[in-house]
Amino acid sequence: MYFKPIATSKMPRERRANIGRRTRHASQQQVYSRNLREERKNIIRENDRLRHRVSTRRSLASYNRLAFQYDPTANYSDDENLDIGRMTTICRYCNAVKFKRETVGLLLLVSINNSFNFAFSGVSTNNKNLSAMNYYAYRMMIRTHEENVILKCGRLFQQFAVDMYVKVETERLAFIRFNQPKLRSEDYIHLRDAIHSDGDVQNIGRLTILPSTYIGSPRHMHEYAQDAMTYVRNYGTPDLFITVTCNPKWTEIERELEPGQKPQDRHDIIARVFQQKLKVMMDVLTKYRVFGDTRCYMYLVEWQKRGLPYAHILIWLLNKLHSNEVDDIISAEIPDPVTDPRLHDIVTTQMVHGPCGALNPLSPCMADGKCTKRYPRPLVAETVTGNDGYPVYRRRSKEDNGRTIKVKVQNQEIEIGNEFIVPYCPLLSRIFETHANVESCHSAKSIKYLCKYVTKGSDMAVFGIASENVNDEISNFQMGRYVSTNEALWRLLSFQIHERYPTVVHLAVHLENGQRVYFTEANATQRAERPPSTTLTSFFAMCEADPFAATLMYVEMPKYYTWNQSTKKFQRRKQGTPVPDWPQVFSTDALGRMYTVHPRNDECFYLRLLLVNVRGPKSFAHLKTVNGHQCQTYREACQLLGLLENDSHWDLTLADSVVSSNAYQIRTLFAIIITTCFPSQPIQLWNKYKDAICEDILHRLRIQTNNPDIQITDEIYNEGLILIEDQCLTIANKLLIEVGMIAPNRSMHDAFNQELNRELQYNVDTLQEFVRNNVPLLNEQQKQVYKTLMQAVDNNTGGLFFLDAPGGTGKTFVISLILATIRSRCDIALALASSGIAATLLDGGRTAHSALKLPLNLNTIDTPTCNISRSSAMGKLLMQCKLIVWDECTMAHKKSLEALNFTLKDLRRNNNIFGGLMILLAGDFRQTLPVVPRGTPADELNACLKASPLWNNVKTLSLTTNMRVQLQNDQSAAQFSKQLLDLGNGKVPVDATSGLITLTNDFCRFVDTQLVLIENVFPNISENYKNYAWLSQRAILAAKNNDVHALNFTIQSKIAGDLVTYKSVDSITNPDDVVNYPTEFLNSLEIPGFPPHNFQLKVGTVILILRNLNPPRLCNGTRLSVKRLMPNLIEATIINGKYAGENVCIPRIPMIPTDLPFDFKRLQFPVRLAFAMTINKSQGQSLSVCGINLENHCFSHGQLYVACSRVGKPSALFVLTSDQKTKNVVYQRALQ
Repeated sequence: MYFKPIATSKMPRERRANIGRRTRHASQQQVYSRNLREERKNIIRENDRLRHRVSTRRSLASYNRLAFQYDPTANYSDDENLDIGRMTTICRYCNAVKFKRETVGLLLLVSINNSFNFAFSGVSTNNKNLSAMNYYAYRMMIRTHEENVILKCGRLFQQFAVDMYVKVETERLAFIRFNQPKLRSEDYIHLRDAIHSDGDVQNIGRLTILPSTYIGSPRHMHEYAQDAMTYVRNYGTPDLFITVTCNPKWTEIERELEPGQKPQDRHDIIARVFQQKLKVMMDVLTKYRVFGDTRCYMYLVEWQKRGLPYAHILIWLLNKLHSNEVDDIISAEIPDPVTDPRLHDIVTTQMVHGPCGALNPLSPCMADGKCTKRYPRPLVAETVTGNDGYPVYRRRSKEDNGRTIKVKVQNQEIEIGNEFIVPYCPLLSRIFETHANVESCHSAKSIKYLCKYVTKGSDMAVFGIASENVNDEISNFQMGRYVSTNEALWRLLSFQIHERYPTVVHLAVHLENGQRVYFTEANATQRAERPPSTTLTSFFAMCEADPFAATLMYVEMPKYYTWNQSTKKFQRRKQGTPVPDWPQVFSTDALGRMYTVHPRNDECFYLRLLLVNVRGPKSFAHLKTVNGHQCQTYREACQLLGLLENDSHWDLTLADSVVSSNAYQIRTLFAIIITTCFPSQPIQLWNKYKDAICEDILHRLRIQTNNPDIQITDEIYNEGLILIEDQCLTIANKLLIEVGMIAPNRSMHDAFNQELNRELQYNVDTLQEFVRNNVPLLNEQQKQVYKTLMQAVDNNTGGLFFLDAPGGTGKTFVISLILATIRSRCDIALALASSGIAATLLDGGRTAHSALKLPLNLNTIDTPTCNISRSSAMGKLLMQCKLIVWDECTMAHKKSLEALNFTLKDLRRNNNIFGGLMILLAGDFRQTLPVVPRGTPADELNACLKASPLWNNVKTLSLTTNMRVQLQNDQSAAQFSKQLLDLGNGKVPVDATSGLITLTNDFCRFVDTQLVLIENVFPNISENYKNYAWLSQRAILAAKNNDVHALNFTIQSKIAGDLVTYKSVDSITNPDDVVNYPTEFLNSLEIPGFPPHNFQLKVGTVILILRNLNPPRLCNGTRLSVKRLMPNLIEATIINGKYAGENVCIPRIPMIPTDLPFDFKRLQFPVRLAFAMTINKSQGQSLSVCGINLENHCFSHGQLYVACSRVGKPSALFVLTSDQKTKNVVYQRALQ
């Protein structure tokens, strides 16, 4: 329904003057057109400068990261930039009063009769209609010198607002419903086929839907959820999740009420004030940068059942919020009423949940005897990371100096503590004086929940009502629709319910001639002959005509081009940041998002997969062309490009290896594939490549018998199967029959003895000689340690020992001597280490995770166990073992030790600690502690071995004498050793203001830039990269992965040769989640410990193994140099450890992360570049030359100590830092 305006008021004098001015100059337009264009450019340039100046002033530098510097004495809310003012500004057209910053276009509707009369006709003679929504909004305005009766009607006003909005909404839905028979849509290819076959347009069209263009519809909210995922794909997980609720006691609301009115009587004021407050909050977060520079944001407004509006806000910061900064900006504790009485009052009135639970079982949040919001929360002394991706915030108990307050529950006064406090930011609470829940959500676990929850849409008031037509989306939307007074007024006032930055442009995905066509029965034939252009077809046209467009991916187009809705074409942007080397090309922050396609629509799904991976396609046919071959289907093109995972991939991998590898390498590769890649038809792969796999066995027989005519036989194949099975047992503790292969002809006893044979294969004579020669070389401390440990072994008393040994004290030498002594007696001693690098330093060393079958997700399992049974080979080995040595134990999670304790008790049927087996832990707690993803210091300390109850049973032995100093008689090394210990013990003086330490000139050699650092550590790398021994003894270390990746990329660019790009195959394993997580989102995930999606390599590059592929040769942490790059295989040479110089083949393997909220698999080579590596990854490795990039400070315990202690003298240590200052993080609790 429309309402005709009555009479218009006189045009203001200013507008008449402007029109006259334009008329007078109209005749001069052609004469001065060129001058005007130049003048306009000058004005734009001047405006840009002015805008920059204004922006600089408005950014309020004093507010930058203010949330980290909260001052209880400051009066933040009195800042004029944060005050929304009063309703004193008068509209000069209609006399409506408004806030000073309020811009409500509806106030300009000045021509409506002021009487409250509904009997207006929707017909207008001058075609100037007024929508019903704007009419009702006009009626709800406050005007000077006028009395608006409806605003004084209390509940009648509420009913009026709801009824009028529901009428508006119903009319809109009715238009959609009743016009769909006339305005239908169908995929163009289906429309064309139907017309060509029978010409009956009545048979064409889909069922009625509620389109995404309808604000608030499920499809509309789903689009916003996918847009949020686009932000995640480009910028990572959001940093902050803020929920701000309207406070009806705001001064701005109360002072606008009429005498005798309550806030619930004036939802119009509530809506307008909250809208202004929300604008100010977004300014505080984005323009004033109280948390730092904001990269992007989005928010959605919703309404409580009781009617108050609230907003969910997601914030992505330019500098990601680190876990150790959470306590600086978020609190979940009652403030001090003495030092900060104002915040105390706000928190105790606005941020207390409930109380509920046992204190108030009748609380609305209770369901089945539990609080649906999980209150009361646990009381903890330090903030730790929770399993749901949110931190468990510091909430101290009363005994730990936590504060309490008294509240009334059912007319009784009770005392509650921090367990009922909702997390908040002190700064935001002080500014806005309302309920503002602030959560740190940096974990990937929270992605799915946040993006869906923030865009879930309006509530339903009725559940469980079935519709006769389940495909009637309009009826489903209306059924049980709950509209509160505040929502009705918010929508009538045309306020935004959703806002985001930057913009996300939606891009069409369809098959050739498959674009969606909107038609009526009258124009169906015409539309079929001339289908409209889409963003996809326009993209193809731009790639054909525009050289720059031909360099882009489809989703990159909106960044440089705008979509003209009228011409249906892409056009270059005319403003933005200039793109280097491309004149007249500008970039912006705009993002592109392709519509998702369900895999059941297979060809369109594979088309979309190609659009994600192919740059600059010029047509649909171009997309299907791979290396000059025109494919019949998009699936075939994806297969040829290696974008799909199936058995043909493993076939091609083995085919690559046959060309250049020997039989042993092919056999090892085959064992890795069948144990880690799980091909569906492994027997077919065996039958195809068994001759190549057994070639060395045949060759050996020909040599032994001196008969070159011997042909391959079933016995030779059987021996090959036995060798493969032995490797499968080593890699995954699995028999061939367990991985879908045929079992070799061997006794089961022999198969299970493989693990035992491995530990008994040592040459006794060699070991005895090693012991005789090296025991006399022990110093007094080492002799005491050796004697104590061997006595415990001889007495078979078991026990838990810890060898505390800083770098250079001969720890590895003593451990190796103990292992050799036990093995020389034909007893079993198992050598384990927490890292692959440390494992390679011990004879027979393996990583603890690999050998003990520890679970990968130790952080989330309450009572983990080792996946070892009594009947398994490893189980039998542990029952006969005399000693387990665990080197670099300080990196191990306490739960790994507890899992070993539980397993050994069960295997050995012995309730003594570790089942009576002797355990020797070795390490240095000055070094890094267990890695807890996105964990806080409290998380790391809680995961440390010293936090385990088992540590109460430990017997500590120490080595303190630095052998490097004694053996080399180097005084600089002696001074360096002392400085390292001071660094590790936290004794280096810290500046009280900056929190940094100063490194001295005699401690290391300082460099100024990354290039100088690279040149000092890798001099003449373009030639020396061929020297494996040279490569193995040098590396650059950094605390953060981003710095490591940048260094590796720079160093690799100095090596001659072509880059080879390997793209991963990323997929969602749960079909229900496929549409929620598109392929490009999965490709964008940078997961610690995982290879990247887009991996570039050169021959000669140093790489690092990320998984235990074939221990002890290929362990997590083994460094190699790339020898050959094939399409499906990497051949590399091991450059460190016992197996240095050995060539190995590395296939792609599937890897599944354990800390994501969805089942995701990445098929990629399990390697990373390793010229530079993270400090944590380097632990346990000794280097001749080491560089440290400290441009980003160390952030965790022991990192600086570990980095500096990789070398033994200051001349071999090169450090890049600012002013010789850096951060040294030491947790004294870990050293006690």
